[in-house]
Amino acid sequence: REATAKRANQKTKKRPVSRLLAQTPDKPNKAHFTPASYSPIAPSKKSADEEQPSNSGNVVYTFGNAFLLKQTSWSSATAAGRPSLSILAQTHQRTAKVAAADEPSAELPKCMGDACKYMYDSNYDRVLILGDRIYEGGREICQRLAEARAQQRERENRAAAAEEEVIPEDDREATLLEQVAIHHVDYPSTDVITVLGRIAVHPERPEAGRLAIVDYDEMTLRYTKLDFSKLKSWSVFPGETVVLEGVNPRGNLFEVRKVHYEVPLVPPLPPTTLGKPLHMVIGAAPFTDKDNLQYDKLTDLLAYCAENNPDVLILAGPFGSTSNDTLFLTMAESFEEYFEKIMANIVASVPPTTEILIVSNHDDLQSSFVYPSFPYKISKYFKNLHFLPDPCVVSIDGLTVGITTVDVVRDLSEAELSVAPAGDKIKRAFNYMFHHRSFYPLNPPPEGVPLDVDLLHHFGTLPRVPNVMICPGDLKPYVRDVNGCVCINPGHLTDYDSGEGTFARVVVHPPEEPTAAPFSYVACQVVKS
Repeated sequence: REATAKRANQKTKKRPVSRLLAQTPDKPNKAHFTPASYSPIAPSKKSADEEQPSNSGNVVYTFGNAFLLKQTSWSSATAAGRPSLSILAQTHQRTAKVAAADEPSAELPKCMGDACKYMYDSNYDRVLILGDRIYEGGREICQRLAEARAQQRERENRAAAAEEEVIPEDDREATLLEQVAIHHVDYPSTDVITVLGRIAVHPERPEAGRLAIVDYDEMTLRYTKLDFSKLKSWSVFPGETVVLEGVNPRGNLFEVRKVHYEVPLVPPLPPTTLGKPLHMVIGAAPFTDKDNLQYDKLTDLLAYCAENNPDVLILAGPFGSTSNDTLFLTMAESFEEYFEKIMANIVASVPPTTEILIVSNHDDLQSSFVYPSFPYKISKYFKNLHFLPDPCVVSIDGLTVGITTVDVVRDLSEAELSVAPAGDKIKRAFNYMFHHRSFYPLNPPPEGVPLDVDLLHHFGTLPRVPNVMICPGDLKPYVRDVNGCVCINPGHLTDYDSGEGTFARVVVHPPEEPTAAPFSYVACQVVKS
């Protein structure tokens, strides 16, 4: 009897969520995700490594000031009232645009809907959209440069700054280009001139002729190679809209002296409407090991949510990756049926006061292979279950949260060309997204991203910086403050190499001031799953 009791105590201590919970309850209704008539290819890492000490619950990254973290409780003690979830879903329909939210906000961008069509964009349409992106982005860059030069003239007390011409609203775009004196990229000049265009990269060419710029002219293709040798520090990426200063003696090689890509950003407003701390838990795929369908880590995460009662649970797909589709062929049911069971188990495993946000992914067996991705669909309706497209922006009690399941930070970091760049690559990647007002500014994308340029133009925009940005990816988990936005990579809930994973937990306190910095009211931790 003593030996049996000792073994039982050892098993209780090694439960994966025991370090996260004050006490790990025995749950007879624990979620089971194993499909019908299924046998795992190999034993799961959880059962194979049962005798090894678990790192579950270890905090690997922390964000927030010390006083805030000290007073933060990661468990929501009371379940009084659900958060007023406001999702703007203006679907792209043939007849009209329908707002699916109860209280739609004009500050939120449109979300992709079921009525959208993909693979209908022609090369001509893509060229027009990319040309519009150059012109719109260049207009904002020129606006910032014009304002900066006007301030400089005012500081130098120049007589020309005393009387400025009133610019008519209809002619503002052309006037801004004239104010900054924008030239075409192939304009020959030994004096310093300013050009506007899009960065193009030819990886197959030698390093000296790899970079070029495509002009903003829509009528004539103008294209010039770039020389950055005069700059000590610089960084660009394919598809970036830039305004360059430099010389072009012969019209075929532009020697860059300055690079401008920043546009005037609208900072996020602190969620002053929050009445109580908002608790969120964020988990990203994969949710199970690559050799079985037991979804052990997802089960443990749901047990954590059942005990700590978060206001919002965000799960980023895919739930069944197409790269591992042979494993799902062993099931005796279709993946659509199995997916409905997964969703029902998730809803049944968390408190009814927890709002569940499921974000789609293009690599899911339940989704179409296109980015932006359609929201998932199931036949049953659950009041606290919400399916969101990828990408999307959701407002939770005034807190704006941007989410994309594509690893855009990794793609931008790998495609970036630079010499002694300023800052770290993660902040640069998010700055690229914010200043280009796009969830995916990289063009052309890698082979694994089925980008639809037309859909991205309509449903992948970032009109303003959100309060929180969630971008799961292969890089190490991180939490950064970029232009007043808390940027989070929760990592993967299941790591194929180590067998462990991570998830993020966030507590947003009501800000004390309308101009409060995120560090003073947002507490976030990335935790081992």
